[in-house]
Amino acid sequence: MTDSTRARIVTVAAAKGGVGKTTLAYELAAALGGLLIDLDWDSGGATRMWGIDPLARKKAPLLDGFERGPDGFAPKPLRKNNQPRLVPGHPDLAASDIPDDLVADCLLAWSETWDASHVVVDTHPGANPLTDGALQAADLVVVPVILGMRELDALEGMLSEYESYRLLLVPNLVPAVPPKRLVERLASLAGESITVAAPIREHRFIRRRLRRSALVLQPNPGVRVRAAADEFRAVAEHVEVASG
Repeated sequence: MTDSTRARIVTVAAAKGGVGKTTLAYELAAALGGLLIDLDWDSGGATRMWGIDPLARKKAPLLDGFERGPDGFAPKPLRKNNQPRLVPGHPDLAASDIPDDLVADCLLAWSETWDASHVVVDTHPGANPLTDGALQAADLVVVPVILGMRELDALEGMLSEYESYRLLLVPNLVPAVPPKRLVERLASLAGESITVAAPIREHRFIRRRLRRSALVLQPNPGVRVRAAADEFRAVAEHVEVASG
């Protein structure tokens, strides 16, 4: 597979937690028909959302894959109906001493072997070697944005650090009537060089739902699910274009 036809790497990153990063990564991977790589070691991450307790499994595919390096076999994604294919994370990633350049080299090498158009990488909030490596390998960095003063302050600092990356900002958990001054500030931070995707509204039922199926893959969705799924699909269309 050549570089022009390998899977595009889409890294979902945020300066702080609680911005809906994991749900966005989960739905994007499903909407794009891609793979979801879980580099977020917290217990509330995509791996448990998918239905896996990593501590109950004998194998840790990502840890084993990084140990083998970019010339070894790529981790085999797990499959389940109505959910994105997943390479699960593991809590031991938190204490691992994996350098960022190894993470980047592995993701780039693996993306040439997986049968997918996109690889979506969910990361741990803030700066750490795993996230840094996923950023280095990314064709596109997707940043969920909450329209709040502190969240936009964090975004401003993040944008100054990420200015060398191709970015897509996604207004997330947006209230029905967002404050005009915060919408204007987001537009000012993005300027003319950073794309802002269609917003995802605040669908409170998402945090309460027990079903593990991706919203965009759920069969026979109701009105609420269909509305939310359409918004995630709209963002996925932005990602397809922006990631090349």
